Amino acid sequence: MDCKDAERMIPLFLEDNLDNQELQEFLRHVNGCADCKEELTIQFLINVGMKRLEEGNAFNLTGELEQKLQDAGHKMRIRTSLQWAAVILQALVMLAIGLLIAIAFFMQ
Repeated sequence: MDCKDAERMIPLFLEDNLDNQELQEFLRHVNGCADCKEELTIQFLINVGMKRLEEGNAFNLTGELEQKLQDAGHKMRIRTSLQWAAVILQALVMLAIGLLIAIAFFMQ
């Protein structure tokens, strides 16, 4: 992923609208690219900061952005684990079906 792609994905990240692969690539790039992390910080400060100012609530936007990045990484790891679990479960089901077919064939 290049910087242009990452910058295009910032609004999608802020709205939690990235699929697992996009999220993984985005996080990898942003965590390794100071320019894109700065752009993410600016857009986060503008989008979330304006809302907080309008609401009159106290806030720590830098901390909130770091928490959002950590939460996104955690969400990505959970999604990946669930995808692997689904693949393993499908393999086990196919194995069980194969065994049932073999048993039925040999019982004839």
